[in-house]
Amino acid sequence: MSTELVRNAPVRAEYGMVLKALKPVLHDLPAIIVVIDGRVGSGKTTLGRFLAWRFNITLIETDLFMHRNKGKFTYRNDHVAEIIKERMASDRPVLVEGVVALRLLEDLCLTHAFHVHLICDESEGSSITELEWNKYDAKYQPSAKADLSLCLPPLT
Repeated sequence: MSTELVRNAPVRAEYGMVLKALKPVLHDLPAIIVVIDGRVGSGKTTLGRFLAWRFNITLIETDLFMHRNKGKFTYRNDHVAEIIKERMASDRPVLVEGVVALRLLEDLCLTHAFHVHLICDESEGSSITELEWNKYDAKYQPSAKADLSLCLPPLT
């Protein structure tokens, strides 16, 4: 992979594993949802942007639709649902990335076809996100249930 592939995105050898896993899933670009989750700062958005560029598909960065309210991540679900519905109607895959992305999809009564869970020892967040993450982790068990768990070492 060359640095020119995605401007301002770090080149990570680990992305090759994701490409290999997603290539058969995204072959012929079916109207499916691929979800990327992980703690704050784990590299979800960077990976999502890379994959969106590589497969020429839509990425929904859920942080853009988030309200921080009473110690809990809440989203403008109607906006996210509308975007997903529109993209899926055009028979194209959609990437959805976010800290609690599985919960968001559940709230929207949507299912994913593939789940990438990112782990990074350097990721950390505020006490609000840590509390929310612990609840999310207990309910959805993303490390155990993901189609692909990826441990990204910190960028140097």
